[in-house]
Amino acid sequence: MALVLDVGLSREVALTSGGRDLDNYLFPLARRFGAGRFDAFFARKRHATHSTIAIGPAVVHGPGNAEQAEPLFSVRTSMSATSPAWKQTLHQACRAVRSEPIPGDALHLVLCFEVSGRRNWSTLWKPAIDALGPLLGMPDPSHPFRPLDDRVVDLALHRVVDDALGHDIVVTVWCSPA
Repeated sequence: MALVLDVGLSREVALTSGGRDLDNYLFPLARRFGAGRFDAFFARKRHATHSTIAIGPAVVHGPGNAEQAEPLFSVRTSMSATSPAWKQTLHQACRAVRSEPIPGDALHLVLCFEVSGRRNWSTLWKPAIDALGPLLGMPDPSHPFRPLDDRVVDLALHRVVDDALGHDIVVTVWCSPA
């Protein structure tokens, strides 16, 4: 299954600042409906008078999608995703490919999590996004896990189940101006 959320915000509300991180809208829905039932979650914020949600079958698309482009990086981790070292590993992978944040105000972010079917993959979203400061920007470098993730106006989260991974997690990241 896939879940698609369009978050409608009034014209007076900035889309790329002031919070309103898309993963914070998706996580309660994943918890309510059961993240394990879904292989993809999508969210977009825009100026509109209403928000919408749709649930349907997940469909694998062919070439031509942004996700088919070369990822910025992919990293396999063996440590606990709740540990600071897990975030640090993703953060360092970001810094290895980007010395400056992605330009522009609004960003399109795609994360693919390869995990065992036993893992609650929705609990990986926030720590993974929090580790992307080198891509998203960090207002205070002394707090590297507080990125400017409100710049993300289009978010795609994908899950690939591979039970051979055991407790390991593979995170692949794409990010571009929206």
